[in-house]
Amino acid sequence: METTPKKEIESRIAKLQGELQKKGIDGALITQNADLFYFTGSCQKGHLVVPAKGEACYLVTRSFDRAKMETPLARVEYQRGFKELPAKVQEIAGSFKKLGMELDVLPTALYLRYRDTFTGAELVDISLLIRELRMYKSSYELGIMRKGAEVSQKMLQAVPHFLKAGKREIEFAADLEHLARTLGHQGAVRMRQYNQEVFYGHIMSGANITFSSFFDGPTGGPGLSPAYPQGPGRKVIEKGDVVLVDYVAVYGGYCVDNTRIFCLGDPPGALKKAHRDALLIHDEVIEAAKPGVPSSELAKLAFDLAREMGYEENFMGYGSEKAGFVGHGVGLELDELPVLTARQHYPLAEGMVFALEPKILFKGSAIAGIENTVYFNGRHLEKLVVYPEEIVSV
Repeated sequence: METTPKKEIESRIAKLQGELQKKGIDGALITQNADLFYFTGSCQKGHLVVPAKGEACYLVTRSFDRAKMETPLARVEYQRGFKELPAKVQEIAGSFKKLGMELDVLPTALYLRYRDTFTGAELVDISLLIRELRMYKSSYELGIMRKGAEVSQKMLQAVPHFLKAGKREIEFAADLEHLARTLGHQGAVRMRQYNQEVFYGHIMSGANITFSSFFDGPTGGPGLSPAYPQGPGRKVIEKGDVVLVDYVAVYGGYCVDNTRIFCLGDPPGALKKAHRDALLIHDEVIEAAKPGVPSSELAKLAFDLAREMGYEENFMGYGSEKAGFVGHGVGLELDELPVLTARQHYPLAEGMVFALEPKILFKGSAIAGIENTVYFNGRHLEKLVVYPEEIVSV
């Protein structure tokens, strides 16, 4: 079993402690699975206590033995009961007045329980602090993501083999999912935003491509029922259909998100033109991505170009269902920082990894554009997957 190196975990905790000290927070109590994994190398049930200064301790309720196997942390202890938690935190972190928690994901009922248990202490939100630390991928993380990119590339290469007229979308999706699992795809795709979820990604054809859903992205799809209303449906893929393959590869916990467009036959001329234009927007953003350029500037460039090309109405969706971004960070979760939107101004810096996805929708029929997971290496953006970007005729 491959585990996270000790130096990697120590570096992450040291950075977190530095931020806690800057903000005058006495310690952190981390509970969410993705964050637990990031700071411990394990996501067994429990709490990670990180004092602003001193040794962190992983308090585990289940499974203690497995946590000991997975984490390189020296201090791992069994947590007996919730009521004992304040005394245990004080033992690890000393006296504390401010305790940081991930309040963006902590359910209110649990928050109230923590608040009532930690009497005399202020619970403060450190979720943004943690997300910003996780925004910069280390060389170790990038190595894992490159393996995920290999899974993504092999999935895309297999599309022409599996994509046949007369096959239902869900059957085509199952073919790719089976292949992905054999290549090491973990299956689950984590998302942080409340009520956002996705299973592998989106595969749709023809009119289903622009079938709207609750999902916060340019596409949704019908899914198999209103209980999970997104992704591939029961539609039969027909000759002449445009087919969207927007699948997330997740390897070793890390997401790599890529999209390509396929067509059973020769795509219409208007779609070819729109696709060339979407590729131009994609390439202009890649070219503009220099050290220190704010993420909001890249988003503005993409939306300005789309408007100048005449796609203001259908770029990244329609009307109130438009996605307000043209890219999003990826890592242990699919919706990480930075988000390429007008509202976020993170300057580009080495270690940022995000999915760039300028897409143009044709309501009820098709989609143009691609998505590439890209890494900012300190000088320019580097694509993690190299696969033809034009529409692939099958």
